[in-house]
Amino acid sequence: MTNLAVFLGTFGWLAVGAALVIVARLSHRLGTVTHARPYYRLMDFAAVMICIGALGSLALEWSSLAQNDQLAHNMLSMLCDTLVAVGISLGLGVAWYYWSWLLAERD
Repeated sequence: MTNLAVFLGTFGWLAVGAALVIVARLSHRLGTVTHARPYYRLMDFAAVMICIGALGSLALEWSSLAQNDQLAHNMLSMLCDTLVAVGISLGLGVAWYYWSWLLAERD
């Protein structure tokens, strides 16, 4: 992959993490009003997982590990992708918990 594509891919995942932090803040306010359990903290954890996975993949692509040991590079790349996938799934689940009532409101 080219350096520009790696940089833009990492920037995209960091933007998703930032959006998840914003949704977590909104969910915190909604949870305060509805007296819901503070599951919004899981969104912060999910955002951290996404950012670690994205920055890890960026560091991995720019390291010399790709030239020296292909198996280790593939395993670490899979770990970074797994962190991003679990973070997105966790964030989606918590967002669904807090905001599913919007879809239930029908006229």
